[in-house]
Amino acid sequence: VPPSWSMSYREAWKHLCISPRVIWSRPAQVYRIVTSAFTHGGLMHIGFNMLNFVQTGPGLERAMGTLRYVHLIAVLVTVLGLLYLALACLALLLSEPRFFNECAVGFSGVLFALLSIDAYSAPPGASVHVFGYQVPAKWYPWSQLLICQLLIPNASILGHLVGILGGFLYQQGSLNIIMLSPTTAAYLENSSPLPTPPSFV
Repeated sequence: VPPSWSMSYREAWKHLCISPRVIWSRPAQVYRIVTSAFTHGGLMHIGFNMLNFVQTGPGLERAMGTLRYVHLIAVLVTVLGLLYLALACLALLLSEPRFFNECAVGFSGVLFALLSIDAYSAPPGASVHVFGYQVPAKWYPWSQLLICQLLIPNASILGHLVGILGGFLYQQGSLNIIMLSPTTAAYLENSSPLPTPPSFV
């Protein structure tokens, strides 16, 4: 646990990042799976992520409803963290220790998952414009992964990769067992004493 919650972000993120090596040696710090997603390396980092979030999120929230959308994000944070740990350990077994020793922060894994869910649900033949080129919608997340790594070489490629994988698993129905059904979400929203928003948050 960070010795002081009043420390600067330059120090705090080291105590909140997802680090397979630290979690392996100190299992009590498994909370890093969650805290890493909501920790960023600075204002530019969080600003860039939130700019992408408001572009990707509203359409999915309108389609799913606010409650199911919030639940989806919570599920993705957890599932992507576990996938990150699993793939980092697999890479270590294959003599690639980089990811096991990595200390990654940011919401971009969830953003790549939301982007992938949106892309994989696009109708057949749909395409997206990327720098003047038409890219098939289903390949759009991969093009973003490539562009991101070219522009920001020190970005966590594994964190972004598990986002694409998590979006694929959701779209294939592999996460249905832990997702809120539309019926359950409607019941909870109708039972809530809070007013139901007319659109999306």
